[in-house]
Amino acid sequence: MNIAVAGETFSITVEPASNIDLSLPVAESEEGSTTPAQPEEEIPRGTTPYLETLATIHRVLEPAMYLEIGVWQGNSLAQAHCPAIGIDPLPDIKATLAPEVQLFSMTSDQFFSERAHQVLSGPVDMAFIDGMHLLEFVLRDFMYVERHAGPGSLIVLDDAFPAHPAQAARKRRTGTWMGDVWKLYPVLSQVRPDLFLLPINTWPAGLLLVAGLDPTNGTLWHTYNQIVRHLSINLDPPQEVLDRVGVYPPTVIEPFLHVLKSLRHAAAPPAQAVTELRAIASRL
Repeated sequence: MNIAVAGETFSITVEPASNIDLSLPVAESEEGSTTPAQPEEEIPRGTTPYLETLATIHRVLEPAMYLEIGVWQGNSLAQAHCPAIGIDPLPDIKATLAPEVQLFSMTSDQFFSERAHQVLSGPVDMAFIDGMHLLEFVLRDFMYVERHAGPGSLIVLDDAFPAHPAQAARKRRTGTWMGDVWKLYPVLSQVRPDLFLLPINTWPAGLLLVAGLDPTNGTLWHTYNQIVRHLSINLDPPQEVLDRVGVYPPTVIEPFLHVLKSLRHAAAPPAQAVTELRAIASRL
């Protein structure tokens, strides 16, 4: 298959094996040039803080199990008022967390290979992915979580919309840094057209909501190595990404969440979720 990202077209082969290569790409430092960032390179976009949108999602969706990758000080994890799992190799918790929260001080790769089968006895109804801001990490995190999704599950991805090319560099030079997480939107749109994607204009980095999750779909597992080999390079985001063209305000999300909640209780198949969610989106 061919996928187009930032004006470049890449040929992606579906590999027979589903073993992902964690050595891809060649390891590189998170830190980049020591050249000081210019003021215009630091300016984010959006008006509604992402924590407010996460709080709305929790309130309406009422997940029975919540999972978060990339906890840091715990401000987003503190929005959970249900059994929850937080994963971060170096957490620095400052927020007050609910007593049902379990915190795992390890990488997501370690958690899903060593602990997930022990602590995830049921589906993850909602997940927030805000780990390492590089395509290969966020793609793996998405794949891991989808394997534990149930009917009506929702994955929320942070850092989907940089506001300046410097914020999208794979090696960090700015304080406001989203890395190349933005590439996941076009990748999922083309490699997994069965999913429902809803981009949301939050401050400071934008969110991407993904539903219609299918734990049995192995497409990403069979294309991960190819995707990472081709796309783990510096590409400037297209202007429409920087300008957030086609990105919706957070005020639109509640009808989608009510549908997901009802589908979860009805144990509806992923295709039904996508059909109903796309019907709502067509009326926006």
